[in-house]
Formats: sequence, C-alpha cells, structure tokens
Amino acid sequence: MAKILMVDDDLEFLEASKSLLEGKGYEVKTLNNVKDAEIYMQDEEPDLILLDIMMEEADDGINFAHKLRRGDFKGPIIMLSAVGKVTGFEYGRCDAVLPCDDFLEKPITPQVLIEKVNKHINIK
Repeated sequence: MAKILMVDDDLEFLEASKSLLEGKGYEVKTLNNVKDAEIYMQDEEPDLILLDIMMEEADDGINFAHKLRRGDFKGPIIMLSAVGKVTGFEYGRCDAVLPCDDFLEKPITPQVLIEKVNKHINIK
C-alpha cells in the first residue's frame, strides 16, 4: 500500500481528500503545517507528498519542497494552491522556483486528484 503525506492548512480539504484516497487503497497521513511535516519526515518515507504552497507563511510549501529536494526525499511532490485564483499569479509549472513533479490548482475535483496521484505513484 502506497503512503501519501498531505500537508495543507485547509482541514476540510485534508479530511475530504484523505477519505477519498483511503477509499482508493492509499495510506494517508495528513498534517496541517510544515513544522509537523518536518518531524514526520525524520522517521517516515512517503511514496508521494501533496503539499500546499501557502500555509502559516505565504511560502511555507515552497520552502519545504526545496528542503525535501536538498535532502533525501526523491519521491514525487505535487504542489497545491488556490493562490492563482486570489492573486492572478500562475504557478502551474514545476521548475527550480517550484521544485515539484506536478501542480494542482484548487479547487480540485476528486477525479483529477485521483488521476494525478495514480500517475505519480505508478511512476515510482
């Protein structure tokens, strides 16, 4: 069973996504801040990370993704954000600034979430 770490400060999104992904057979750990995620990653190695860009700080997710990439985590990271809807700024691309394997703009439909997770879990 593949393990997924979800880090997002939107508790309703975490709860709904966890239920959806567990229903598809994934083991899901949800955390609502980067500090707890850093502690979790000391002892665990998820197969995939779903990571919100903006949490307590506007760049929490980006900073955490950079830290993961500089460290030992080589698995896929899917970045999530609704920031484009609010600011008009388009992230949408994974590159040196946004070190991820994929990007999803919130709100995310259940079908799209499952498709993206399946795609990246099957890559590993």
